[in-house]
Amino acid sequence: MMAVMTAIASTRPADSRRGAFLRNLRRFHAWVGLSGAAFGLLFGLTGFLQNHRAVMRIPAGQVEEHKVQIALDPPPATIEDLAGTLAARFGVPMSRMRWRVLPPRPARFGGQEVKASGQWLVLVTGHAHFARATYLPGNRTVDLERGDADFIETLERLHKGEGGQAGWILLTDCFAGSLVFMTLSGTLLWSRLAGPRLLSAALALGGLLTAILIASRAW
Repeated sequence: MMAVMTAIASTRPADSRRGAFLRNLRRFHAWVGLSGAAFGLLFGLTGFLQNHRAVMRIPAGQVEEHKVQIALDPPPATIEDLAGTLAARFGVPMSRMRWRVLPPRPARFGGQEVKASGQWLVLVTGHAHFARATYLPGNRTVDLERGDADFIETLERLHKGEGGQAGWILLTDCFAGSLVFMTLSGTLLWSRLAGPRLLSAALALGGLLTAILIASRAW
């Protein structure tokens, strides 16, 4: 009798710790889900639009494009100077600027083949507003193609991370991490750490195999 009572008393602390762990896990699961609800809504709606746009004839986002030439006086000495000039003109930080030198391309002049000088390509990144500047070193003008996205296109660019800034990338990484946490914590809460583990493992494995099968048949 004493042995039975000792065994029962020894199991109570373990059950108490397990119950406290499950309560805290449920609380964290709920708060993490609530904090990422806005991101889940954003990625869910935009993902639905992108997947069914052609079949359901959903209107796509639009980008209004403008092509202009901007005078440069004096001409920039380096591609960094050009990027700084465009950043000041558009009022954006240098962190939103991307640039690279395009390799020279063969051309014909006076019936003879010559090698043109390399062009400078500068990109002004952004979700709703973005631009592409092409410049031939030595010129006093730069060709600029600017795009202004509407609301739907802006949301889709946010979904795809196009023109994302460091803050937005960090937020989406946090959302991705929260999805992993909610998946693991939801599985533990569903099985309660002592439930039908075989059934939970079969459900998880079945979902993974289904995703792999569908993805393997896609081109």
